[in-house]
Amino acid sequence: FFFEGTAMSGSHVAEPHVVSRLSMQQPTLRTSVAPAHPLHQPNAVLLRLNAPVPPVPGTAAHSLNAPLGDASLVSTQSPGLWLLLFCGIASVVAALRRAMVGIQQSSVFLQPHAGYQAMLGIAGTSIGPNDDEDTAKSVSAQVRSGAAEEEEWSAKSVTPLERRLTVEHMNQGVHEAEYAVRGAVVVKAAEVAARLADPEQAEHMPFKRLIACNIGNPHAVHQEPITFFRQVAAAVTYPALLDLDPPVFPADVCRRATEYIKAMPGNSAGSYTESEGLLVVRQQIASYIERRDGFPADPEMIELTTGASEAVKRCIQVIFESPHDGVMVPCPQYPLYSCAITMFGGHVRYYYPEETTGWSVDINEVRRSFDQATADNVEVRSIVVINPGNPCGSVLPLHTIRDILAFAAAEGLVVFADEVYQDNVYTEGCEFHSFKKALRMLQHEHKGEPGHPIHKAQLISFHSTSKGILGECGQRGGYMELIGFGPSMMAEFAKMGASGLSSNTLGQIFCGVMACPPEPGDESYELYHKERSAIFEGMKRRARLLTAALNDIPGMLCQPIDGAMYAFPKIELSDRACAAAEQQDMQPDEFYCMELLEATGIICVPGSGFGQKPGTWHLRMTILPPDDMMEDVINRIREFHLQFTQTYA
Repeated sequence: FFFEGTAMSGSHVAEPHVVSRLSMQQPTLRTSVAPAHPLHQPNAVLLRLNAPVPPVPGTAAHSLNAPLGDASLVSTQSPGLWLLLFCGIASVVAALRRAMVGIQQSSVFLQPHAGYQAMLGIAGTSIGPNDDEDTAKSVSAQVRSGAAEEEEWSAKSVTPLERRLTVEHMNQGVHEAEYAVRGAVVVKAAEVAARLADPEQAEHMPFKRLIACNIGNPHAVHQEPITFFRQVAAAVTYPALLDLDPPVFPADVCRRATEYIKAMPGNSAGSYTESEGLLVVRQQIASYIERRDGFPADPEMIELTTGASEAVKRCIQVIFESPHDGVMVPCPQYPLYSCAITMFGGHVRYYYPEETTGWSVDINEVRRSFDQATADNVEVRSIVVINPGNPCGSVLPLHTIRDILAFAAAEGLVVFADEVYQDNVYTEGCEFHSFKKALRMLQHEHKGEPGHPIHKAQLISFHSTSKGILGECGQRGGYMELIGFGPSMMAEFAKMGASGLSSNTLGQIFCGVMACPPEPGDESYELYHKERSAIFEGMKRRARLLTAALNDIPGMLCQPIDGAMYAFPKIELSDRACAAAEQQDMQPDEFYCMELLEATGIICVPGSGFGQKPGTWHLRMTILPPDDMMEDVINRIREFHLQFTQTYA
């Protein structure tokens, strides 16, 4: 890495250290002086730090008269440095954390900066010392593969060509991970969009617009933002709006924005916050959880994150202790889980909800999956539950949640409760029950049994501003509540958060207004209630419409969309269609979705990207397009499916 600063005259990197490919055992270092600018180094990452920092006396960077300070000058040619970045310091941290995942099989030489050392340690990368000149003669690191044993090798045996970052010489967990929501169909959609943008090509295409049904991205399909949330955000980012006369915002917007501004360091949304997030926001979230569940919530057990996805990846990373560790995941599942588990070197073990009964979860199936994993020498550490379900649209009853919690407590598993769709329940008779509430109920029932496993249960619940009614995906607001963890483990979670400095401040604000929206009597309540109700009723209406329409198409079967934002219909595909898919080196449902895209402009995600029982095929599509667009979607799918089944009969 080249960390480029601007504190000194000039902004170039002078004579950076170059750290070679690393070997095994003791973390020593072999250095040489690179004669060229880092832009000429084939495996360099240039990180421009805009904040001027004075040099640290006595460091190698200082002795080389490099124009750097606390952001000490470092370079390496170990694999994993894949991106040339010019960015501010906040983006630097995010880029570093991503880069560290790519170089987990290497060591990196750092000047003594605790932040970089922390990120390297979390990523599983060893750090070479720099305080002993004798150690600057060789390089070593512990290479950890997915296997149980470790293999020694020498840096001298590695050729310069092998040091370059290639697919063969990278973290294979990253290479093997898949994320279908933005997979091959979406890549193809970008090509189709380019053709639509060309008038000559567009004239010959069977549709005039793409309709993105592949991802839960409400505002991308014209969902209107809720006024109160955007007004608070505007005032927080530009406080001068609060001083205008006459006022441009309702009084409750001004009060809320002022509350947040006063809580920020320097009274500015441009400041880092506490690593765990603004206390006022965590207090608001704790208050929301107490109102929802009827049990106390502690703001010190809540951490704000850049979307729920970051929280999930952080927890998956911290839970793996050995190459044998694994996580139980529902199948179908949101591919974030299998992707992150694979990236961090764990094992994915599926349990299968029953499709014919509305994707219900049988605890016997959960037990079967656990026992099979144990027999396969996989140490299950956690179980993931997505409720309401993504992609299947199910809503778990309370007794199922209790069964899962009791099972997890008995086996010592951490429960990851993905509850980002908790506001999206549409079917009468269905109700969202949080895992936190169910756990506290069980603990209360066994309060006279101090040795009962339920009192040792560990639960992490995730929520987000991206889903629900807000749909503010781009704000990247999320949080997790941790239950059953002691101070020492909470300190480890805090360290994980601190390595990223803090989540984005505006996302935190959106978490706060999500948790504490306007109440009856507030100036903004009437408009807020009107806008929220319109969004929810539209989703509810389209959930029913899409379920009925898909079930009316021969060869499709869709379970009721009780919650979340998606339909996950099963599609019958003939042997001939499967053979055509095989010729294209695709799964049959991926082939179907590709053909659907080319014929109709509708972007869906194949069920194989989420997981499904062998021999079944599905697709996932959202209920988010507005009513007129949804009618168009249904008509196009019906026409396409009938033509497809006739072609491949």
